[in-house]
Amino acid sequence: MVDDADSEAIRNEVPVERLLTGTHRVLRFTVGRNHGKGWRIDKYLSALLPTISRTMILGWVERGSATVDGVAVHERVRLRAGQRVELYGPLPKRDTDAGYPAPLQILYRDEWLLAVNKPPGQLAHQAGKTMSGTMINQVQDWFEAEGGDPQQVRLVNRIDRDTSGILLLSFDAAVHAQVSTAFAERDLSKEYRAICHGTPDEAHGHWREPLGEGPPESIARVVRPDGQESHTEYEVVETARADHGTFSLLKISLHTGRQHQIRVHASHHGHPLVGDWVYGPACAELDGQALHSSVLELHHPKLKRMLRIEAPLPARLAELWTHLKAGKPLTSVPLDEEQRSKLGLETPRPALRRPSWLSDDEFARLREEAGE
Repeated sequence: MVDDADSEAIRNEVPVERLLTGTHRVLRFTVGRNHGKGWRIDKYLSALLPTISRTMILGWVERGSATVDGVAVHERVRLRAGQRVELYGPLPKRDTDAGYPAPLQILYRDEWLLAVNKPPGQLAHQAGKTMSGTMINQVQDWFEAEGGDPQQVRLVNRIDRDTSGILLLSFDAAVHAQVSTAFAERDLSKEYRAICHGTPDEAHGHWREPLGEGPPESIARVVRPDGQESHTEYEVVETARADHGTFSLLKISLHTGRQHQIRVHASHHGHPLVGDWVYGPACAELDGQALHSSVLELHHPKLKRMLRIEAPLPARLAELWTHLKAGKPLTSVPLDEEQRSKLGLETPRPALRRPSWLSDDEFARLREEAGE
């Protein structure tokens, strides 16, 4: 397992040229001098590509998709500071017949940058076995139809599949590098809207607990003393009293950018986001967490002015909030088998029922053998 702190240190130290096309994931970088010294190439690449499985990265390396100082490698060589590494990771064949969940909603566009409003349920980029129907696919198709080169489209930021809102993309490599640095150094402002269970004691406050990895069998992250420094600022915008509970609409500002940061902090303080089955109860009204990236402010490297981008709440969250303000309850649902697996939970076996033809004694013996 790659250590969180070491991985982040590498990502902060090493400038990376990235390109995601319909067929390949391309990385070019020079190995840093301070962090990850002597690491194997697959481990170093895993630090730079935290959303890609180690198995896929190792497969790329063994197929000769990576070069070190211009020479293709086919095994897990150890890297030295100053070496130049290039990765051309082939992606699985894309399903060109796959549709998109919603028409592209453009929030901002100029010749260097594009901001879109990602709907909930759509992946920002290819991951795992999903190679089509993602937002990067959709923007590449749109840009090509506009007469542009789809290989010039690059993601600047990422948000979870079930989180909606602002995704920023670039058409220019130099601008991409500058804006990516602003994201990495938090030289910008990001706001979210979230709907949570209950109401925080203070109408405005800060959550600062350090965050780190949870149990290895679970996708959940946790508050832990040795975790990464994390800072979430919240403000209660409105509250709603529904049957069997109170709910709050929050405005959230991020001062650090840890994985699942808002969701973990909210749950830790007793206010899990509605629909967030990883850190709270699942409900029938929402497939995933009620979280939306609503505002992004950053300095435009070419226009030399502040750029403010706003994304309206998606219909599913607006309707959910109307539902809760009307006093209607949420419908609890059990976790399905896939969700339980992702959380490292055993799938409960159905209780044995005695067939009419089986005696009580024989049924008791059967239950004992089954461990009930």
